[in-house]
Amino acid sequence: MKRHAWIFRLLLPLTLLSACAVTAPDLPQSETKPPEKFVAQDILQNLSSVKAAGVAGVRWWEGFNDPILNELVGKSIQNNFQIAAAAARVKEARALLELSEAGDSLLLELDAEVSGQKSDRNNNSSNNTAGGSSGNNARDERSALLGLGFTLPIDLAGRVEQEVRAAAANLMAEQAGLRAQIIETSTAVAQEYLRLRGNQKQLAMLRESVELQEKTLAIVQARFESGLSPELDVRRAETSVENLRASIAPLQQALQDSRHRLATLSGQFPGAYEQLLRPDGDLPEYGLGIPVSVPFQVIQARPDIQLAQARFAQAAAEVGVAQADFYPSIELMANIQIGSTAINSNPATSLLIGSLAALLNQVVYDGGARDARLNAAMARAEGALAEYEQVLRVVTQEVENSLTAIDSSTLRQTALGKAVVSSKRSFEQADALYQLGLVSFLDVVDAQRVYANAEQALATEQTNYATLIAGLFRALGVQS
Repeated sequence: MKRHAWIFRLLLPLTLLSACAVTAPDLPQSETKPPEKFVAQDILQNLSSVKAAGVAGVRWWEGFNDPILNELVGKSIQNNFQIAAAAARVKEARALLELSEAGDSLLLELDAEVSGQKSDRNNNSSNNTAGGSSGNNARDERSALLGLGFTLPIDLAGRVEQEVRAAAANLMAEQAGLRAQIIETSTAVAQEYLRLRGNQKQLAMLRESVELQEKTLAIVQARFESGLSPELDVRRAETSVENLRASIAPLQQALQDSRHRLATLSGQFPGAYEQLLRPDGDLPEYGLGIPVSVPFQVIQARPDIQLAQARFAQAAAEVGVAQADFYPSIELMANIQIGSTAINSNPATSLLIGSLAALLNQVVYDGGARDARLNAAMARAEGALAEYEQVLRVVTQEVENSLTAIDSSTLRQTALGKAVVSSKRSFEQADALYQLGLVSFLDVVDAQRVYANAEQALATEQTNYATLIAGLFRALGVQS
């Protein structure tokens, strides 16, 4: 540091005599360049222009235009304990950075001393049996001292600077971890809420299918009682109704699980959102365009990339700390004392005492401990770089997979929509022909089953599409 330049000149000869020659190892470097665009870039482009209402911002969940969803995400960001823990780690990292920055600060010490002492010395003494006396000279010493001392560490090898860099990188990593946790939590809340609404829709459709088949069962029973249908048709109709009814319980359980998880994500105990989420609601559709990004922009935005970068920077700084152990540590110590002292009734004498010293510590032999620490630090840096490289590829993979999954879901919904229309017509025709006695009841049951399954499959895929949209924002690194 510049403010220590005169001290460097003073101690340089000692340093040159005692420092070990250390060749700084070359740190690994990343040469990875992200692709210019995604393989599925055209899908992302279509998603950005599919809506004319605008493009989503950082509060992307508002694009679903659902007040309850907005409320749940807001509460989760405010009350989620994983977010709170991540925020606490940021505070800790900031405090550790401040501690590292104080590592080369001036240490001042103030000492005060006031003392008084009286001593008797027998200069002339004799034994006097008749009440003889001895001659005594008493000396009274009094002193008062005020001392001011300081200790200044001299960071010749840059150890403190590297420790500060490591602490700063750790703070950046924890801040990135906090952002990642916020994205993860908001996405989890949105996806769980969308699944809940989708399951509510499926449950309502399933109950309608049960009611429809119960009506069919009533018709079959009436025909059986009139001798127009065999008992076999009645049993088939009962089986079909009960099979559909058996599917209700798993959906009800899934709904309860979703309510519990949403409460937990929002920092509440299960049961907190029973009144809010038990009534049925529509599955919201996303109504805004999605921002167009290229891999480089996603890499810059993703907090897990920032986390990996910060961890590598921290590991690199720790290599510097390990290198500094090969050099001597030096402390400059000074002390100044002012005060006065007096003997008997003599006038007080003023005192000014000063001292300056330098303490140099150098390890001569450590059995290879410093080499081992340096090698370990280098290995951690190599590992951090490898993790960074892996995250780069995982991030682009997540975006690619998310885009292709959305495109696949869109195509699947189109096909399922056509299947619902055709299966509904098929069931209506089979039911009409059965009542005329032109087809068997097995044809009706089969047509009804196909229609119900097509409706359920379409509802499931619509729910899946909504959750994929929410997942795409997490993959793109859009933050709240």
